[in-house]
Amino acid sequence: MSWFAQTLRAFPEIAIFLSLGIGYWVGGKSFRGFSLGAVTATLLAAIAIGQFGITVSPNVKSVFFLMFLFAVGYGVGPQFVRGIAKDGVPQALFAVVQCALCLAAPIVAAKLAGYDIGSAAGLFAGSQTISASMGLATDAINRLGLEQAQSKAFLLGAILLSAALAGCEGHDNANAQSTTAKRVFRCGN
Repeated sequence: MSWFAQTLRAFPEIAIFLSLGIGYWVGGKSFRGFSLGAVTATLLAAIAIGQFGITVSPNVKSVFFLMFLFAVGYGVGPQFVRGIAKDGVPQALFAVVQCALCLAAPIVAAKLAGYDIGSAAGLFAGSQTISASMGLATDAINRLGLEQAQSKAFLLGAILLSAALAGCEGHDNANAQSTTAKRVFRCGN
C-alpha cells in the first residue's frame, strides 16, 4: 500500500482524477433507493484519498474549484433563468422587502434598547445570521480612533456577545421568514 501512497504523493493529478472516477462510479450506485449522487460521492472519495497525505498545488485547487463553479452554473443556469421569467417579480419584491426589514429591525431594536455601537453591530450580525458583518463592524470600530484601549475592547467584546445571543433567535427565524414569504408572495416550492 505504501507504493500507492507514494505514487499519489508524487503525482497528485492521479489522486484528483481517481477521486473523480471513484466518486462518479459510487455516485451512480443505489442501495435500497438511496444514492449519494456524483458530487457527494466524489467529495467523500477525495476525503478518503486525501488521507494519504497528498499535497495539491494551490493553483490546481483554484482551477478545479473554478471548473466546479462553472459546471454548477452551467447546469443550474437555464433553470435559474426560467424561474426568474416565471416568478421573477414576486421574488424580486420579496428580496427588496426582506433586505429593508433585515436592516431596519436591528437598527430600531438597538435604538430602542439604547445599545452601544458594538452591541448594535452584534445584534445585526446575530439576528440576521450574517457573521461576516462582525468583521466589518470590528474593522469600523478599529478605525474610530478611540484612544482608550478599554473602550475599544468593550465594543469589540459587545459585538461577539450580542451576536451570540441574537444568533440563537436568528437561526430560528430563518425558517419562519421563508415559510411566510412563500405564503405571502406565492413563490417557491
